[in-house]
Amino acid sequence: MNILLGITGSIAAYKGLDLARLLVKNGDKVVVVLSRGALEFVKMETFRYLGVEAVYGPQDDFVPANLSSKENVLHIQLAKWAEKIVIAPLSANTLGKISLGLPDDLLMSIVLASGKKPMLLFPAMNTEMWNHPRTQEHILALGKRDNVILVNPVEGLLACGDVGKGKFPDVNAVADFIETLNPVSTPKGKIIVTAGATVSPLDPVRYLTNPSSGKMGIAVAHAFLKAGYHVTVLAGHQCDASVENLQGHPRFTLVKAPTTEMMKQEALRRFPGSDLYISTGAIADIEFEPASSKIKKESMGDALPFRKAADIMKEILAIRKPNQKVVSFAAETETSREVFQEKMNRKPVDLMVGNRVSNGLLGNTLEGFQKNDGNYFFVTAKDQQGPFALTKKQVGEKLREWFEGQPSW
Repeated sequence: MNILLGITGSIAAYKGLDLARLLVKNGDKVVVVLSRGALEFVKMETFRYLGVEAVYGPQDDFVPANLSSKENVLHIQLAKWAEKIVIAPLSANTLGKISLGLPDDLLMSIVLASGKKPMLLFPAMNTEMWNHPRTQEHILALGKRDNVILVNPVEGLLACGDVGKGKFPDVNAVADFIETLNPVSTPKGKIIVTAGATVSPLDPVRYLTNPSSGKMGIAVAHAFLKAGYHVTVLAGHQCDASVENLQGHPRFTLVKAPTTEMMKQEALRRFPGSDLYISTGAIADIEFEPASSKIKKESMGDALPFRKAADIMKEILAIRKPNQKVVSFAAETETSREVFQEKMNRKPVDLMVGNRVSNGLLGNTLEGFQKNDGNYFFVTAKDQQGPFALTKKQVGEKLREWFEGQPSW
């Protein structure tokens, strides 16, 4: 994606360096444009070492050498090039100028020339400046523009020493918003994704679980959010903290469901209103009768009584309507055709994604869990293909393509 990254005169401007580097690492093409205020905090030269396509200052519109052979106005050239305009951090000064349409430098000229291209704004300023009536008027005005989304700052310790709202979000969260948020995309269907491991409590101290990190569920959520879907993630106890990065996304809902029973209740409550249910979560399939206090070693026997936990997928399939699709993930130590087919026969989902897993504690290497890639099978009632070496991000994109009727495996 071609991203025009504007950086303005906030003390958080130095975080623009990390943001630019992260976007480049994610595969985006980035052009940086600095305001006059931003130059008080960061230097243009620093960005040149981070892999961005180019970096410009506030008056570079008037330097002929900056133009390509096909253009004669730099701000028009950059406005045409950009697929998404991001201003992060956004100062109170530039916020007001965007609201009023005051093109007094290169960045503001690009903003005015960008038409209806998607624009993401990440304000960062002192709490009193954020709360000022005039600032709030500008925010309300920008909220009426269909192509603009302003992501509210977070609360915390500010550079001035005050504590309050106005803090620039975590850079990783900003990058996730940039990847998944497109204000001009047409809203699509509703997706439910389970992510991470659930736990089976034994007593107030101990519980049984598995090493699933939830990274697959997060990658799947990203893929569907990017395409304009509404996504609800039911996050298990062991879900990676990066799932929190999407909090505040207008098309994202995060529900904490640490135990199998809690996840079952949330899944059954939300599934009837959804179009697709994707179970990437590593659901604990046994339960204990938890003790009310810590079980002492001297009172333990040689065995722990347990029972089968609820089979969430079985209950989901029992209430599925003809227009709803269901995807399951089969994490197995044996990945033969027979294993996957037997599982498909018992729980006939629309698509099963299989892979080999190991916790790495019994002489085997860690496999499947907590990694960003693996070998995956795609199984339907009539066919099985794979294994394919894929990243979890690629798996998420393939599930989105499959749901839209264009499978690519």
